[in-house]
Amino acid sequence: MKQEQGYIDLAAIDISIEDFDAFHEKHEFSQKYQEDKLRMLKEYRKNIGQTTKRNVLKVAAAAAIVFISAPVLANAASDGAFFNRLWGTLGKKNIETHDEIVYDAEKDTSCIITYPKQEFVDIDANKAEELIGNAVSYEPVIREFGDIKLTILTAVSDGNAAVIEFTLEKEGGVDVLEYSQLDNETKGAWFSEDADFYMQFKDGSEKIYVDMEKSTNDMIYCYDYIARKSYNTGTTELIMEVYQYAVPRKELFDMEDAEIGKHISMEEISIPTRTLLQNVEYVNPDGGKISISPISLKIDMNTGLGLSEEDAYDPYHAYFVAVQYKDGTDYIVHEHELENVHACDIEIDNASYICGDEQNNLLFVFNRLVDINNIESITVNETQYQLK
Repeated sequence: MKQEQGYIDLAAIDISIEDFDAFHEKHEFSQKYQEDKLRMLKEYRKNIGQTTKRNVLKVAAAAAIVFISAPVLANAASDGAFFNRLWGTLGKKNIETHDEIVYDAEKDTSCIITYPKQEFVDIDANKAEELIGNAVSYEPVIREFGDIKLTILTAVSDGNAAVIEFTLEKEGGVDVLEYSQLDNETKGAWFSEDADFYMQFKDGSEKIYVDMEKSTNDMIYCYDYIARKSYNTGTTELIMEVYQYAVPRKELFDMEDAEIGKHISMEEISIPTRTLLQNVEYVNPDGGKISISPISLKIDMNTGLGLSEEDAYDPYHAYFVAVQYKDGTDYIVHEHELENVHACDIEIDNASYICGDEQNNLLFVFNRLVDINNIESITVNETQYQLK
């Protein structure tokens, strides 16, 4: 269901708007908010990949916290259209930093959130084919669930992250998914509480980007950027879990687990994949490691960044992440201000998805393809990493 531009629904966010300090043009979060945020982050990471009946209902609420608090039909012969839609400029547009009002109609309160700048780049089809072509599966999977038709079109994985393209169809309008341009800029699309349908990637966490240009009322095109829980296990298996409910999802929230089970049916869908993309390891002077592929970057936040255990757990303390190429150009993956630590004129978020795990690894799923053969170095905060 397409949402109105400029409106952000707080219904899925578990931290109350009442936990904010007094509202200012540039909002400062209270100590209680910061404590609640850390608690929610820990709960969210603990629940990633641990599928329970209640997690299926609640995990989206925790996912929203990360992005609010850290301002965040495939065709192999399509002349690069596939690559350019998932990692390029087709169906996407550059976004300048801007302010939006976060409004809670029930409490009649609001605050201003500053959205970061986002940039997308064109992709050369031949280069994209060279970087990931052998790893992309174009074998479609089609399932029907009542009046909803799900088609998984393409998939690619590097073991740490995965990217899947799929469509949802429903005659008369696809009403199970809530989405907007602002959702694309932050937490991604989310499944309506009024829907009797839900789907998620097993053993991971994800952000669904809806192609607003290509989608129609009866068919929406989605690009799913996924952080895998079982980092780099060597498996290419991707499993999608699809849930159907006998009642709208919102009616299940207050039920006991034993009662919930009576109203849920689930089907696992195996998503065809090919070989894993190559990951290359870089290290900092203290031995801290990062792993990079053409589609993602995984950072060990524990070593070489000078962070406390608590700060290493919080994605907000990765305030600057950039890839330096051999030709002297940079890909700034992410940059934001951190009080008394880092200042910048413009905050930038050029990641499709950001997610941490319980071991303090932080994963960035890129919004473009990275040529891992032409990297000079990688910088995280003030620390530089070189090829191992």
